[in-house]
Amino acid sequence: MLPAVEAHDTVQRVWVLAWLNVLLHGLGLIMAWFGLRPGSVVAPLAERMAYLAADPAIWRWGWGIWMLCAVALVAYMAVLERLLPLHSIAGRLAVVLTAAGMAVDLLCDGLQIGALPLVAATGPSAVPLFLAFERLAFVGGATVANGLYTTGVMLMTLRLGALAGTPARLAGWGTVAAGYAMMAAGLLPSPALLQATAGPTLVFYCLWTVLLAHDLRRQDRDEPMR
Repeated sequence: MLPAVEAHDTVQRVWVLAWLNVLLHGLGLIMAWFGLRPGSVVAPLAERMAYLAADPAIWRWGWGIWMLCAVALVAYMAVLERLLPLHSIAGRLAVVLTAAGMAVDLLCDGLQIGALPLVAATGPSAVPLFLAFERLAFVGGATVANGLYTTGVMLMTLRLGALAGTPARLAGWGTVAAGYAMMAAGLLPSPALLQATAGPTLVFYCLWTVLLAHDLRRQDRDEPMR
């Protein structure tokens, strides 16, 4: 384990990153509803192509927020892993998986920002190409990236053990259950299932980060970690 002073500082970073995750994911949900939804697979094809052909700034900003969410998630997991015993294979694997998920996510978000509006602007003749890029971004984000994130959270929830209180563990398992359902939405693919599972996944994840950070702060205050 880390020395007491370093562990205390790490717990404080976990607390800050937990609330940063809540802030960014909350902002991401707002942007998704108002700026991303009209250009997403939940909208009719002709309507979303017309929306994206205009290359709206809110579309770029919205996906930019989700890119920051991916970075914040990996940062949280990386700092959290420092509180685990040395040679914690599960903890390190959780960080590796979430980092891999971030790499896929950033690529897919880049397609959403750069490729889809460009292809949509070429008109009806580009429908097959538009659908191909859209499917790639949809499956890559919802299934591959989200599946890696979810598995990372599952491993970290298992490894934390007694460091997490019951509410935090329940929130972790809620994240895992909803996250794998969201992963299935990308495989099917099912926009309706994605809409039904994305919100619960993010809510459970945000609860997990904050509840876990609260547990760690309480333990650090009552009995400094060594």
